Amino acid sequence: MNPHIYNIAAMALAIAVAPIAALAQDEGEAAKASLISRTLEHEAPLAGFADEVYANPANQTFRFEHSLNVLSAGYDYRHATQPQLLEQGSGHSRGFGRIDAYLHKGKATLWGRAYYGNGEVRNVKYSETSDFMSVYPYVMADTVGGRNQQERYHFMGGFAYPLGRRWTIGAEGEYTALMEYRTVDPRPKNLTGDLRAKIGVAYRLNTRYWLGVAATARKYKQTNEVKLYNEVSVPNIYHLTGLGTDYFRFQGVNTSTYYKGYSFGGTVTLAPADRHGVFAKAELMQTHIDKIISTLNELPLTSLLRRHYGAAVGYTGGSGDHTFGAKIYAQGASRRGTENIFGTAQDNIYPQISALDQYSEDALSTGLQLLYQHRRAKSSYGFTLDGGYNSYKERYAEPLRRLKASALCSSLKAQGSVATGRWLLHGMLGGTYSWAGDGTITVSEADRQSTLFTPVAHKYDLMTNNSYCIDAALEANWLCAGVVMPFIRADWQYAHYLQHQHQQVLGVAAGVKF
Repeated sequence: MNPHIYNIAAMALAIAVAPIAALAQDEGEAAKASLISRTLEHEAPLAGFADEVYANPANQTFRFEHSLNVLSAGYDYRHATQPQLLEQGSGHSRGFGRIDAYLHKGKATLWGRAYYGNGEVRNVKYSETSDFMSVYPYVMADTVGGRNQQERYHFMGGFAYPLGRRWTIGAEGEYTALMEYRTVDPRPKNLTGDLRAKIGVAYRLNTRYWLGVAATARKYKQTNEVKLYNEVSVPNIYHLTGLGTDYFRFQGVNTSTYYKGYSFGGTVTLAPADRHGVFAKAELMQTHIDKIISTLNELPLTSLLRRHYGAAVGYTGGSGDHTFGAKIYAQGASRRGTENIFGTAQDNIYPQISALDQYSEDALSTGLQLLYQHRRAKSSYGFTLDGGYNSYKERYAEPLRRLKASALCSSLKAQGSVATGRWLLHGMLGGTYSWAGDGTITVSEADRQSTLFTPVAHKYDLMTNNSYCIDAALEANWLCAGVVMPFIRADWQYAHYLQHQHQQVLGVAAGVKF
């Protein structure tokens, strides 16, 4: 990784671990609540039910009553008989280390995260570009693929601070870097940098509710280069443009590219200060990413415009040890792709003569989620039930290609924690089932035979077949000297799709909470 990335990573790491360093000076926290009760608060079913409102960093002040910090290291493994998406590989093996912190320090609230992962992704096909879901459909691809090595850094840190009795301000910074490469042909060497910043303010309407607004900005860049050293067998390199099409004019040797982009957006929230009551959120985010071929005098090949919008309204309440909750939500996303058209090159300079809006994608997810939680001093348990509808549309203008799919989805998740002596035990079991609706795909018979259409047909089959997924987790914590709590954890997931295909994910971790 180049020195510039290391400098940014070092700065982000300092922000992310600041809450943990401050914890060493917070001598009153142990007197406020035991480590077991603090862990129960952070890991109870209610903790993640109204996550939407904490997109505003000013609201983090009242997210949890007590502080908790977690340091862990582990390993996760994934294997699929056939990938859910060919572009994301059939499996991975990854070791990781992670720090999470949430701390009340005087009037201020601090939080942060630092993550490092190193491993490999197996059998990646039809994409030599990293961050596939971020820049799709404008990826560089070939039909060979292979095993990619990955190294990922992620740092996040934020603070919230009250200004008098009515106002609270907050800010959050986040940086993610990914290095991905392969040592056999074709050899991608990709480096991504994703920098995000968020500021927010909340105003206390009355004794219970806060009205908040937040603004988000993002800067993104990826260098994406593919090299070939075997002169005998050279696969074709494509610049994909969506639904199995490619920019034919620039196939082949033009394999040094980069992406640059930016985002901006806003969020409006209504949040109860005691986590009981009505909550609501509305958000809008817009992202613009250009793909540029650097070896052709910075030729701007394509532009991608992405929009994300969402809203949620819910309520949590109850009495005594019992808490109930319900919320309705809707999330949508769209992509609009533009291909630039160029005239005859002069001195390797291609004059742009036009632009065509060729690609579009629209996705929508709506649903209802219910919550029940029972919590006491040394135990908590509960469940969430979710039902919803998903729709997906994809279109390429010329030659005309269309893909449509929809599904009804339901999920049930049960979890519980209990403290006995020095032990705190936690378990989770969940399941999701998706009933596929009628789907349609429009493409000529000749185009169906194209090699580049293979991942499109695979995605269509995935979306138009029923599927289900089962999740389970077990965790054991042991209280040591009343101030730290070592733990071990195991996670397992099984997914069944495409009628007879399946995938399993296994993760193990060990660490300490304090």
